[in-house]
Amino acid sequence: MHFRKFIGTCNQSRLLHFVSAPKFGDNNFVCDPLLPRLVEYIYLHHGKSSLDVKNDLSNFGSQHDQLLQLADQCEANPPTLKRIDGWGRKSNTIETCNAWKELHEISAREGLVSIRHDNNQELREVHQAVKLLLFGGVSGMVSCPLAMTDGAATTLSLLAEKPPEQCNDVELWKDTVKSTISHLTSRLPDHFWTSGQWMTERKGGSDVTRATETRAVGDGTEKVKLYGNKFYTSAIDCQVTLTLAKYEEDLGLFLVQLPKDYDGSIEVEKLKNKLGTRQLPTAELTLNGVSGLLLAKRGIANIIPMLHVTRLYNSLMAASYLRHVTTLAQSYSRTREAFGRPLHRLPLHRATLSRLESVTRAVTIQSVDMAMLVNNKSTGGLDNIVRVLSAVVKVHTALTAVRNVRDGLECFGGAGYMEDTGLPGIFRDTCVLPVWEGTSDVLSAETDRALSRDGAVDEVLDYILGLAEHTRTLGGYEVGESSVDTTPLQGITSKLKRYLDTIRQVLSSPRSLGASRIVTEGLGAAHALACLINMANVTGDLSDIVSKKCIFVKKEL
Repeated sequence: MHFRKFIGTCNQSRLLHFVSAPKFGDNNFVCDPLLPRLVEYIYLHHGKSSLDVKNDLSNFGSQHDQLLQLADQCEANPPTLKRIDGWGRKSNTIETCNAWKELHEISAREGLVSIRHDNNQELREVHQAVKLLLFGGVSGMVSCPLAMTDGAATTLSLLAEKPPEQCNDVELWKDTVKSTISHLTSRLPDHFWTSGQWMTERKGGSDVTRATETRAVGDGTEKVKLYGNKFYTSAIDCQVTLTLAKYEEDLGLFLVQLPKDYDGSIEVEKLKNKLGTRQLPTAELTLNGVSGLLLAKRGIANIIPMLHVTRLYNSLMAASYLRHVTTLAQSYSRTREAFGRPLHRLPLHRATLSRLESVTRAVTIQSVDMAMLVNNKSTGGLDNIVRVLSAVVKVHTALTAVRNVRDGLECFGGAGYMEDTGLPGIFRDTCVLPVWEGTSDVLSAETDRALSRDGAVDEVLDYILGLAEHTRTLGGYEVGESSVDTTPLQGITSKLKRYLDTIRQVLSSPRSLGASRIVTEGLGAAHALACLINMANVTGDLSDIVSKKCIFVKKEL
């Protein structure tokens, strides 16, 4: 976000005074203090060259200023609902600005969704995750529809050869699903579709089993008509969506292709007036018989892969917002003076900047680790780890982003509170992250249930410790023989081990459900620290774990 220059003049004899605006580097990949080295570390461990990937990321990083300008335009021109056209006909059209559309086109061309679905590219999940880290903070909230699009493509890919038993025309069903996947994963802007994720109803969003009232009416085959209310639907300008609805005795999962022209089957009741994410068209809908295709009768079980993906995007956005604010705060500290010195020369301010940098690195590595875990199909025994950390990492990254982006705004003094600097908008948008894809309390209860599975506690805690002790690398791969010297960080690793032992004791004893939130946040902090230690051990650069005490905050267990 660009600062406006303030020019003050008292008379012609006095010099003009400029308030220095913080700046990004020319390339937000090349200038990032962590990402190039992180990519190099991961690819080297797997014996792969990172040259082509780093070139692509560098080219994308050079578009940062263009993306930032488009994001600013989306903020300044939020979507509107046009109910009636010029001839008095009902239209229910969502109108978005040109910048919003251009960001969608850039997303398609850059393969922000398609990269992960390219089976010919090894470590594609790392390539995609880093690209999304570069994009999230300047995406104008286009990262939200991309998350649902990637999640839908993942779910459909898993179901593509599994038509429901009551499917009347199997070949047509398969063709429809595969055609939709090709649109969702396309690099051609004219062919690219985005997907919605219509789950939330008036009774709630997380407890979908009890809250879902939408009904699917059909003749017992795969084709149905949907009736009901969807209370909170993001990116309503999508072309398709996945949704849940009651069907016979089950809660089924359905694919809906939105009609191109208004036909009354979907009524937009209103656009939501939100604290942040104002660039994003979010609406309340009434379904009046819109056509749907049954994907699976067991909707909850089959929507889980989509949730893993959307939670991952949530974490990547948290890290991206943190980098965005931290970079601006660091730049501002070098040009803004107080008490006769630049801000970065003041010990308290320098400590704050150090903490922001450390938090940003921790959340970044943690999110990339999660991306690799979600996509790692070659290493066995990760089911419990993915199930637990999917919720834990989402909670930790979201809460960490909100707390530290707020602190980052404070680094700018009054300018951080002024709307025309663009900084308050970053904070407002960040505030949605603990809400999307399950609130912190809901995901803490989910974590508690996941940890109750056989062997889950030991697997998760051993994985976290393995990262710190470098017996595992990011993504759950075992190290085997290693020449990495872990001696310099043995002290902090020992503290982490004692902390994990405390969590193990708590989880093995009777406790109230209220303790689940503390355990979840504690596991998130421990995993973040383990990721920092893992990176620092490999690089031998202890600056990768600066302000480690600010990252590793022991929870009262």
